[in-house]
Amino acid sequence: MGKIRENEPLPPHTRLSYDECYAKLILEKFFPNKYENLQLSDKPDLRDLKHNIGIEVTSAIPKEEQEALNLAAMIPYVDEQAQERRRKRLKKMGYRYTKYGMAHPPESYRYDGDFNDVNIKDTPCKRFLEAYEEKIRKLNSGNYAELEGYDLYVYSEEVIDSWMIPKLIQAVNSINVGVKKYRYIYFVTLCEILVFDTEHDECAGIDIAGGRKLDGLGEKARKIVEAGEKR
Repeated sequence: MGKIRENEPLPPHTRLSYDECYAKLILEKFFPNKYENLQLSDKPDLRDLKHNIGIEVTSAIPKEEQEALNLAAMIPYVDEQAQERRRKRLKKMGYRYTKYGMAHPPESYRYDGDFNDVNIKDTPCKRFLEAYEEKIRKLNSGNYAELEGYDLYVYSEEVIDSWMIPKLIQAVNSINVGVKKYRYIYFVTLCEILVFDTEHDECAGIDIAGGRKLDGLGEKARKIVEAGEKR
């Protein structure tokens, strides 16, 4: 376990997962009628004991992108020589770091003038769908607690265009097969939380652009992680 230092990013490995703590706070804040006092657990990651529901938490951020985010986050806190090593590594990976932030490599998909012809799995949404498919497989592997229901929370660094939503609904429903299924799927993007209701083939969005609605949640999640290190 890495040592937590005040006013620095959390180390990559802690007893409690920051992402799971953050997901707990997001779900309790935005969906208070669905979830109450979520408990950090395992298989699934969060549990609502009152309603006997489990929520699995996962990432749609590629491993290389996560490495880049971690490198960039630590640059202000290391010496000049270490900063330069990190910048060179980021540049080699296709990222550009400046004092204003980090620029990602450009990403595109084939578009011939009609969005109907675009395969949703050829867009950045593929990472969400791959993460979802993997979690469906694991849910039906027999290693998860027996609960009344299961939901899925997927966080990402994506921006989703409105035309993608109907295609995502179709793709989500085609994947959600098996004895056990996820009822609600929360796809957290940079600008909104997309909520897929798989029972009714619907998707609703909650605007989080600008981050104002998320104010304070990151700090609260960090405090939960810090408290976990003191156990």
